[in-house]
Amino acid sequence: MHHRRSSCMWLVVLVLTLALSGAVLAQNKPLVLKMGLISPADHPVTKASEYMAQLVKERTGGAIEIQVFPAGVLGGEVELQAAVRGGAVHMASIGDGQLASYSKPWNIFVMYYIWPDAETMHRIQAGPPFEPFIRDYEKNAGITVLAINWEQGTRHLLAKKPVRTPEDLRGVKIRVDQLPLHADGWRAMGANPTPLAFPEVYSALQQGVVDAMECPLNWIYTSGFHEHAKYLNLTAHSRYMNTVIINTKLYEGLSPEYQQILREAAVEAGVYETELSRQEEQHYRELMEKEGVTFVEADVEAFRARILPLFEQHMDKWGQEVYDVIMQ
Repeated sequence: MHHRRSSCMWLVVLVLTLALSGAVLAQNKPLVLKMGLISPADHPVTKASEYMAQLVKERTGGAIEIQVFPAGVLGGEVELQAAVRGGAVHMASIGDGQLASYSKPWNIFVMYYIWPDAETMHRIQAGPPFEPFIRDYEKNAGITVLAINWEQGTRHLLAKKPVRTPEDLRGVKIRVDQLPLHADGWRAMGANPTPLAFPEVYSALQQGVVDAMECPLNWIYTSGFHEHAKYLNLTAHSRYMNTVIINTKLYEGLSPEYQQILREAAVEAGVYETELSRQEEQHYRELMEKEGVTFVEADVEAFRARILPLFEQHMDKWGQEVYDVIMQ
């Protein structure tokens, strides 16, 4: 009997030892987070996401690894946000306008001329004034915002003629996307908006279906639009930032130390991404100038004055509170 009891005791000890060994192995196994992007491999957002992954791996001693999936392989921005909400994708970097799906104030980012300059955008949107709107989004979406300081390229007007004032836009057919507020904006600035899918823009410029289009410089150059329109008019009508998001349940399951590491790494990567984005804009300007594109200084305040009445007309879409914070 005593021998049998000893055998049982040794069996219990062996099972507990193996279980504890398994637990230690499980603890040593890194937490792998999938991060989805729509940007191509060489884009500043992708490079900054990889930089963020490097920072997180170093600062957690390898306990958290972020795997970056660029070029839309995990879906477009709408799908990525939904996937992060549901937990199928752990993290993503998406345009700030996407947050309007879960929080009304974010609808305002559809509008042109929200920000007079990049510094104001960073101070307000990535600073304390915007925190209540971030909290509203997080509560409604089940998603946590890690950083919102990933600056994207400024959008300008590419046309077949110089455009310095709204009067110069009279009769100009400009390609717009399917958003009614964008068509309203260009109409207010004097142009004739023509809705077209993005893949049709090159041939539309080539064939004279449209006289102008608008985009950040990198998209204009890499798509070859400057081959058929030689005036880059610096209207600076749209500036925006990408937002780094993570599933809230996952985030809240991490230790406070790891939460802080993720937040700090996301913000630091945003500083890096902004620097890359600005360098890229200068690079593409130099390339286009070498290929015969003339850069034209536009009267930005004259264009902005045409847009401001639209904010009042559509206030119900985002609310007075966010408008007051942005326009302070």
